[in-house]
Amino acid sequence: MKNIDRLSFVGADSMLSRPVESGTEGIMCDAKLCGSDILTVYRRTVLPGRQFQLQATNDYHLIYIIKTAATNVIHFKDQSHATEQGAGVLLTPGESVNLEARDGDCQILHIVVSKPPAAIEDGLAGGPGYFFNRRTLRALTDASGGRIRRFCAESSIRGRDGKRITPTNAIQAGEMHYNEGGSSPYHVHFGTANNPGGAEHCYITFGGRGLIEVDDDVREIGPDTLVHIPTGVPHRLRADGGPLDYFEIQAWRSFKTTVLSEEPLGLKWFYQRDNPNEALVEWNQS
Repeated sequence: MKNIDRLSFVGADSMLSRPVESGTEGIMCDAKLCGSDILTVYRRTVLPGRQFQLQATNDYHLIYIIKTAATNVIHFKDQSHATEQGAGVLLTPGESVNLEARDGDCQILHIVVSKPPAAIEDGLAGGPGYFFNRRTLRALTDASGGRIRRFCAESSIRGRDGKRITPTNAIQAGEMHYNEGGSSPYHVHFGTANNPGGAEHCYITFGGRGLIEVDDDVREIGPDTLVHIPTGVPHRLRADGGPLDYFEIQAWRSFKTTVLSEEPLGLKWFYQRDNPNEALVEWNQS
């Protein structure tokens, strides 16, 4: 079997969809579609006048808003937040959230990850969860300037106050933007001693078109497509014909990466500066 054939591609035509009380529920990744035992990815639409109520029991849940009406609201920890693109909530086990669609649809990614073993948490507390939006998260730019990412869950990212944002290694997740011509290095992920099977790795495209390169094969992907990449499969993602916007997941966050291409400018990432006179601060990925 070719390595490219080991990838799973799930789009609107292959997503398992059904009506639910809050609106519609589509499954983009689970054991059946992607062979994943610890990760499930839903794409949900909460219809006007309805609510999506979620209680996290033993798992971690990430809610990320793709598109919404400005009047919709997230209720979390006795606070209410206006919904907006790129906002959401990380729920740790035992927490709950209520998303209220008042005057328009709310389209969300809903990611469920099993609770990782203590060895993977490596001393992290595992909670509490938090609300986020693009103003509370720090953006990163690669050294080439071709890629911009904003993690909503990543245990090594520090806020402007120096404090860790995410208290768990259950998931690494966030939005990525490639400028026209932008590309990842050609690279491969492996497992670790604490996570021998490696992380469940997915791209979910929102806007633009991309090219997935695996060995000598290339596959074009359009918007609203999930790509699941098994551990050990070398790959590269490129923007094709313009900018590319997508969401990336690694779960659990315990994996090693080997870069297979020469990328003298694109390997380091830096926190975006609040003003141009600030010194660049490199993101320590360890």
